[in-house]
Amino acid sequence: MNAKYGWQELYQSAVLELRIEDLPQRIAAAENAIEQRITELRSDDTGAAEERLALDDALRMLRFLAVTECKAPNTTAAGTIPEQAAS
Repeated sequence: MNAKYGWQELYQSAVLELRIEDLPQRIAAAENAIEQRITELRSDDTGAAEERLALDDALRMLRFLAVTECKAPNTTAAGTIPEQAAS
């Protein structure tokens, strides 16, 4: 997987992390970079539709990874992401 956008390097590090004890920090760093890029794109309406889709997909994957691998404390008893965290 080649990094086309700056945030993808942190995303790749999180997805490829093998040490479970380092995974929460990797996920947090990637989520922060993605959220920052989403904010940048909101102020610059140049039509980066491809990147917007990639950002959405990456956030979904990171949240899935957090729930399944980290047993993130912000999950419900059923193991799903609460509504406010998912949006």
